[in-house]
Amino acid sequence: MAIPQPIRDLSPPLLASALYAVGSGLFHTLLPLRLAAEGHSAAAVGLAVTGYSGGFLLGCLLSERLIVLVGHVRACAAFCAAAAAAVLGFDWPLPLVLIIALQVVGGCSAAALATVTESWLNERVLPAWRGRLLTIYVILLSLCWGLGQVIAIGVAPTGSRLLILAALFHALSLVPIVALKVESPPVPAPIRLQWLRAFRVSPVGVMCCLYTGLVAGTFAGIGPLYGATVGFGQQDIVILMAVMQIGGLVLQWPVGALSDRFDRRFLMLGMAMAMAVVAIGFLGVGPATPFWIACILFAALGGLSDAFYPVGVAHTNDRAQAGEYVALSSNLLLIWAGGRTAGPLVGTATLDAGGGDGFFLYVLGLSLLLGLYVAWRLARRRRGLLREETVIYPQTSPTVFQWSPHRPLDPGPPEQAAGHTPDDANNQPKGPAP
Repeated sequence: MAIPQPIRDLSPPLLASALYAVGSGLFHTLLPLRLAAEGHSAAAVGLAVTGYSGGFLLGCLLSERLIVLVGHVRACAAFCAAAAAAVLGFDWPLPLVLIIALQVVGGCSAAALATVTESWLNERVLPAWRGRLLTIYVILLSLCWGLGQVIAIGVAPTGSRLLILAALFHALSLVPIVALKVESPPVPAPIRLQWLRAFRVSPVGVMCCLYTGLVAGTFAGIGPLYGATVGFGQQDIVILMAVMQIGGLVLQWPVGALSDRFDRRFLMLGMAMAMAVVAIGFLGVGPATPFWIACILFAALGGLSDAFYPVGVAHTNDRAQAGEYVALSSNLLLIWAGGRTAGPLVGTATLDAGGGDGFFLYVLGLSLLLGLYVAWRLARRRRGLLREETVIYPQTSPTVFQWSPHRPLDPGPPEQAAGHTPDDANNQPKGPAP
């Protein structure tokens, strides 16, 4: 069977993203275990994970400047080389400040490489393929990250083999991009920082994206350290982190479908309460816990916590003006990254103070606070508006929002079709949307 032309045209940047994701899944799953084996405390591991997330923020904000100066191909080469070099730098015993610096370089390179790749996809994708491409892209990144975790089962966290393999995949991701015969696409538009505007449009949407960073993004970074704290072996830790990744991939689509059928705020409230139950289920988890129960808990944690992000973006887009979709969605990604930057500091502090139970008491508290906040917003105001279809976005770079589809669920009246969302019969706004 012949491969459709759009897939053939887009295969080089997709392959580059896939190779990079394999290396990232391998490296970031074992890095916390490597740092712990070298004698670093949980707080130091948290600072290292924070360094990566902070670098991701910098990459989102600054990468387009380098692209303007040297073009997409040279920028991509620079980012891949920097990422590989940052990984290999861990082969030497380093003070904490240099570990954080290497993580900043790695996070910045990952976000910048995603910006380059996604702007290329934006240039070459046909309008009819935008939705399908986004689905392929999300699934590919998740599966390849999981493949890197599977490889990690047979790789020791100490020694050079982990670093050589991860750097190899990062370097190989450069090959498809530089071999792509296409004119350099337009430079991605700079991000407009509108965090206060995003909160005014949809406080609940902002809180959901922040929650995903504080919980799902944080646990993706320090989850292996949690597993070691409660007594799991390396193989079990890697499998459980892979199960969490699969749960995050699988559950987002049914949750998204439910959010398109019902008031998203009721769904968010139910998800927050479900996350509280999952957190309670984690209390007391240890080596004596049946492995299948641990797998269920990790899958539920990954699936539910990751799903807050696309539902929060859709909820914000429901209330945004038509021309604000890209800017607000991009800022929600940065808010997610901000949560992922702050979360590891708190998360590792709870591990130090109360072990594995301490971390999930933190998750329980956040879930209950989010649920109470959503319930308070529901009690304040309910209104009809034009609803956007929930789209599952990769948490990679803001560029993806420039070409991903925005599809209204209902045609709505003319004023709503233009992006206006009346608060009352007189169409007079009375404050921030729920």
